Amino acid sequence: MSGGIFASMLLGTVALAFVLVPLFRKDAARAERLAAATSARQELMSQREMVLAALKDLEDDRATDKIDDQDYAQLHARLSSRAVEVMKRLDALEAKAAPQPGPQAVGRPRPARRRRR
Repeated sequence: MSGGIFASMLLGTVALAFVLVPLFRKDAARAERLAAATSARQELMSQREMVLAALKDLEDDRATDKIDDQDYAQLHARLSSRAVEVMKRLDALEAKAAPQPGPQAVGRPRPARRRRR
């Protein structure tokens, strides 16, 4: 009986360690930020696709006379401003995630060495 309890406790300890170890890794915070940025980018890409599809549907509705010009103008302005907002946020997120260039070499370039014969 005590062997079963010991095995259960050992298995529980191993499972707990398996779950908790990633939280204490040195790069855990970086991995979390990367996952959050990826999630935010996917959300913005989804919003972008939905707004562009809505604009296309609006154009189709206008072409088939399902919507009058006044309603078209209002909806088009609203959807266009939303599309611009989403694309600006996406551009800002991608610019923030892009690697920054390293420091440039200072001074003049070194002359090429001559080969000795």
